[in-house]
Amino acid sequence: QALNGLQLGILLFLLAAGLTLVFGIMNFVNLAHGSLYMMGAYFAAAAFGYTGSFLLAGAFAIPATMLLGIIVERVALTHLYQRDHLDQVLATFGLILFFNELVRIIWGPASVYMNAPEVLTGTVELFGLRYPAYRFAIIGVGLSVALFLYLLIHRTRIGMLIRAGATHPEIVSALGVNVRGLNT
Repeated sequence: QALNGLQLGILLFLLAAGLTLVFGIMNFVNLAHGSLYMMGAYFAAAAFGYTGSFLLAGAFAIPATMLLGIIVERVALTHLYQRDHLDQVLATFGLILFFNELVRIIWGPASVYMNAPEVLTGTVELFGLRYPAYRFAIIGVGLSVALFLYLLIHRTRIGMLIRAGATHPEIVSALGVNVRGLNT
């Protein structure tokens, strides 16, 4: 049960990391980040259905979701950065409704499933108990993402610029940094 709780907590962390970083650093409430997560999952499922390869599905879904995120940010979110939090919540909630309907139009109302890759279909023996390898992979990926985000935000120049651009965008712009591109 402890491993199940850890795995579920890490899944929730992966969903909440976007909201936490964007709101915590940029002071922007983007409730639609989960919709981008969902779109990435549907992109992966569609690519998996077409290619039959889990790796190719991931290789397609990541840049496709990134491109969708850039488009959403440029079209809808940039107009909301200077607005009140209530405006941000309402607009991003509207994006949630939009993406839910878009999924229903493209993929239908039924869930789309994707099998785990062969390598992760087995179990791992731990203290005499068997635990699914796929869940261990989720724990590993989640902890890796947490470490990567910590190092990116706290130990790199781009993290310093993101933090500085969130609190003092005029000063960072005067240093020749494109704050809008940095936020994207």
